[in-house]
Amino acid sequence: MKKIRKILKIYLIVVGILAHLGLLWMGLKGPLIFDRWLRVSQPPQKADAIVCLCGGIVGNNLPTQRGMQRIYTAVQLYADGWAPKVIFTGRGGGSLSEAEVYAEAASWLGLPEKAVVVEPFSESTAEHAENVLKLKEISIRKDTPLLIVTSAVHSRRASMCFRKDGFTRFRMVTGYRVHKKIEVNRNLRESQVKEYKPSQKRYDDFFFRMYQKSSSFWMALREYAAIAWYWVKGEV
Repeated sequence: MKKIRKILKIYLIVVGILAHLGLLWMGLKGPLIFDRWLRVSQPPQKADAIVCLCGGIVGNNLPTQRGMQRIYTAVQLYADGWAPKVIFTGRGGGSLSEAEVYAEAASWLGLPEKAVVVEPFSESTAEHAENVLKLKEISIRKDTPLLIVTSAVHSRRASMCFRKDGFTRFRMVTGYRVHKKIEVNRNLRESQVKEYKPSQKRYDDFFFRMYQKSSSFWMALREYAAIAWYWVKGEV
């Protein structure tokens, strides 16, 4: 019994030390590192279409934060002329498909309706690659040059799925800023209120960094688990 208590005591001490070190690491500045292998991103090249993989919706049929970043990246790529069409692909469990929600949000950022193609039937990452081949509005083949837009932490799994399905000419793009000085480049916008002055407030304190990095850690852990599960099923 004493041996068990001793082992338990050592275990709790080790767990406590690791937990405190983990919290400290989360709050410090610097990269997460844990998610580095998951990130696959390439500079864009001319393509026939931009494929924006939908990444969930929140209340009131709005894209998630990561989803909005994907939409913004897709719109920026289109604005610089990298492809004439943007395919939004994703089903979802709401009254509207994620593809429709994302396409609507893209219109708020300046994407014209003529450029939009909606694919509302894909339920998983593995199905995006399969279903874009079935689109009637645009002819997509496995050798069609594509720009695949998703979140950085999701890019490895998406790349593996498209490669598994035989796609040979695609590039993963997880972030892009338009070069033209046009309205969709939100980084160049300025306030129209004459009295406005930016504050010195920054969301970069210890606890905010802890929140951001811990969220990224669990997302990365989920991706590792998903890749392992897809591997077991033969989907990557």
